[in-house]
Amino acid sequence: MRRNVYAIVDGQAGSCGKGKVIGQFALQKNVEVAITNNMPNAGHTFVKDGKKRVFRHIPVSAVNPNTQLFIGPGSVIDMDVLEEEYENNKDLLEGREIIVHPLVPIIQPKHIEKEKKEIVSGSTFKGGCACQTEKMMRSPETKFFKEWKGIKADPDYYQKLYSYLKSAKRILLEGAQGYDLDMNHSGHYPHTTSREVCVEQMLADAGISAFYLKEVIMVIRPFPIRISNEIYDGSTIFSGNYGNSIELSWNQINVGAYLGQYPTVITEEDIEEYGDIAPDLTEYTTVTKKKRRIFDIDINHLKRTVLRCHPTEIYLNFFEQLDSDYQNIHGVYNGYGKIYFDKYRKEYLAWLESELGVPIMTLGTGPDYQHYINRKPYVKMLQKENQ
Repeated sequence: MRRNVYAIVDGQAGSCGKGKVIGQFALQKNVEVAITNNMPNAGHTFVKDGKKRVFRHIPVSAVNPNTQLFIGPGSVIDMDVLEEEYENNKDLLEGREIIVHPLVPIIQPKHIEKEKKEIVSGSTFKGGCACQTEKMMRSPETKFFKEWKGIKADPDYYQKLYSYLKSAKRILLEGAQGYDLDMNHSGHYPHTTSREVCVEQMLADAGISAFYLKEVIMVIRPFPIRISNEIYDGSTIFSGNYGNSIELSWNQINVGAYLGQYPTVITEEDIEEYGDIAPDLTEYTTVTKKKRRIFDIDINHLKRTVLRCHPTEIYLNFFEQLDSDYQNIHGVYNGYGKIYFDKYRKEYLAWLESELGVPIMTLGTGPDYQHYINRKPYVKMLQKENQ
């Protein structure tokens, strides 16, 4: 059996920059097939040459014009979102076939209103959970996606998918949200999403046997985030923490990155002195536009996630939050040459790899898909020396 499925999964609570990593992988590895199982509560952003694209239903791999796109049965579609997404990316999508599983349901206004009335543990209130619940109850009122533009529900979904599984070199399974939002396994219930967010569930939602899985790329960040406690009507509800770690301020992140120091040691005096000249790295959610909450890392919690998801490599995004000198850098790190790490950056990366037991192959340094440092030559050199 050919092992040709690559999964890209968020190892924290979402917003680790999967969209960038997925698009980068799709273009550089010439991915032949990509599959999503998304709901509209998360957006995946891809930036190339300054042009920002946001995908919420359609695979990010659409940035590669040669990739066949699938939308799996774990998806839930909001037609207004889909139409806007299509129009915003019309140059990539017009005249292109996208194969949809015939059991993908459509969100209706009643689903959004139901969530606003009943969910009290943190949510984007986009209707995905309520719509999926209606499908699970086998309600005759459930509406399923049929066709729009070149996006069509296809009764031959499995035949077409498995023909690619038998012949393609690379099939990309695009993860949605993050493992720390997993309803069953994250340890954060009830401050989670409405389903499992693990590789096994991604495979099951797509209809792919685990025997086809070749590699798992886990995307993480030095300082994980959670969504804002502020909701759609301006009121607040608690949306959860990250393990047992402390919540940080964006001023700590900004000044820490500017000084090249870990943000937990940044004082109010540092913020007053450097706050106005430090780069502003503050982030807002793609969908709700609310300011993200940011936390120190809980290494024991992350180790538990790695044990559960068993990644073959790690993509450490937002590396510039550790030191803004690396912001938007592109290049190769092999232990010498143009890209240099001081002892603190070296110690941090060595500590993180040692704790997780997984090689950190790439360091993301900015929003563009070319903003990254390729660390693979250095990792492979160390692996060879240790043989």
